[in-house]
Amino acid sequence: MTIGIDVIDKLKLDLAFDNHFDDDCWTVRTDSKLLVVDDDLTRKSRFSDDEMDEERALIIINSHNKIITLISIDHALIENHPGGIADCAVMDDQKLAFVEFKTNAYGNSDESIRDTFEKASNQLKETLQVFGGKLTLLGVDLIEAMAVECRIIVSHRYPKASALKQDFRALFAQETNGINLIFERLIEFV
Repeated sequence: MTIGIDVIDKLKLDLAFDNHFDDDCWTVRTDSKLLVVDDDLTRKSRFSDDEMDEERALIIINSHNKIITLISIDHALIENHPGGIADCAVMDDQKLAFVEFKTNAYGNSDESIRDTFEKASNQLKETLQVFGGKLTLLGVDLIEAMAVECRIIVSHRYPKASALKQDFRALFAQETNGINLIFERLIEFV
């Protein structure tokens, strides 16, 4: 797969992950609308062409048909990471978003919602540390190289919990030197 390799090379991801960064870990698409899901069967993130997946998907709007790279992290690039790690990353040549799917989360109590957000937030912070650490060893500053954000994707039926989300956004930014934590399922690449 040669399309999309430029961004892989830019970040030196193949070297950072000891040449484990193979075709099973990443794929590219240029469609104007893309869906990314965490596959229940394989436990890996993937692009989906099934509109029925939309309610559990990260929805990518790609109005300029840019090359969008999907990196399946959990259960693909990185197996059995203690404490968990983000499910995937999506990126173009300028922006990278780490994504943690919690679409199977349930519960209406503040405590269960807080637990879901905390687990996802911790997995995203761990992902930032793993990627940042590996790239730093190769002389690449992830934050300088790309506009980085993190996303938690929950079911559209999950409670809104706006105040709690705001608390998590503020704490996440404080603990990650300003990286945005976003709870929206829609991302746009321009």
